[in-house]
Amino acid sequence: MPMPRPRRAPARPGGPRPAESTAEAPRDTDLPDDGTGTSSAGVAGDIGIAFGVEVIGTFLIVFASVASIVVTQAQDVAGAALGAGLATGVLVASLGHLSAALFNPAIAVAFAVTGRLSPSRAALAVLGQAIGSVLGAGAVAFTFPAEVVSKVGNATPGIGPGATDVAAAAVEAIATFLVVTVLYGSWFDERNRSALGPLYVGLAVTAAIMATASISGGALNPARWFGPALYNATYENGWVWIVGPTLGAVVAGATYQFGFMRGRAH
Repeated sequence: MPMPRPRRAPARPGGPRPAESTAEAPRDTDLPDDGTGTSSAGVAGDIGIAFGVEVIGTFLIVFASVASIVVTQAQDVAGAALGAGLATGVLVASLGHLSAALFNPAIAVAFAVTGRLSPSRAALAVLGQAIGSVLGAGAVAFTFPAEVVSKVGNATPGIGPGATDVAAAAVEAIATFLVVTVLYGSWFDERNRSALGPLYVGLAVTAAIMATASISGGALNPARWFGPALYNATYENGWVWIVGPTLGAVVAGATYQFGFMRGRAH
C-alpha cells in the first residue's frame, strides 16, 4: 500500500527563513581596535576567570621551577631550565584561550604600558601572580623534606660568584626581553599566531634560564623570586629580580607593539 506523501509546509512570505546562527564569543578582531591591532578586552577575558588563571598558572610554574631546583639540588641547570620552560609552555597553551595567561608581573606591566591590559586589570593580574607565587613556593616547602629544600635556600634566585647586582639585573632584563619578544611574535601577533607559539615561549624560557643561571639565577619573573624569597626570608638585592625583568619586558613589549606591529599588513 503506497504511503501518503507528506504535506509541504506553506512557504513563508518573503522567501525561506534563514537558519539561525549561534552567537560566537567575540574574537580579538571583533573587538574595538586601539590603533595597534589589539584590544584589552581581547586578551583580558572574564575578570574572575582571568584572576583565577593567573593564580593557578603562576602557582604551577613556580612550583615546577622551584621543585626542579630542589630535586637536582641546583646541580643541573639544564634540568631546572627545562622544568620551568616546559611548565610555562604547556600552561600558556592550556590556559591562553581563557585570558592573557601572563604568569609574570613584568609581562603584566608591559601589557599595561602597551595598552593590551588596562592598569586595573594589570594590577589584578599582578595580585593573582603574587598569590600564586606564594602558594607555589609553599607547596614545595610543604611537600619536600625540609633539609632538602633548605640546602638550596628554597630555590631563591641569587647573584652568582663574581657578578654584581647591576650585571645580574642586566642579564635578567636581556633574558626577559628575549622571552617577551617571542611571546608577542608567536602568540599575540595575529599575523603569526601559531599553535606552536606556547612551545616557542617555553623554549625561550629554557634558553634564557640556561644563559643566565650562573649570573642571576635565571628568574626572569618577579613572581619566581617573590615566593621563594618570602619562605627563605631573604630579600637582599630583591630589586634585581623586580627591576631587571620588568625593564626587559616593557622594552620588548613596546618595541614589538609600537614598532613591529605598526608595520603590519591591513
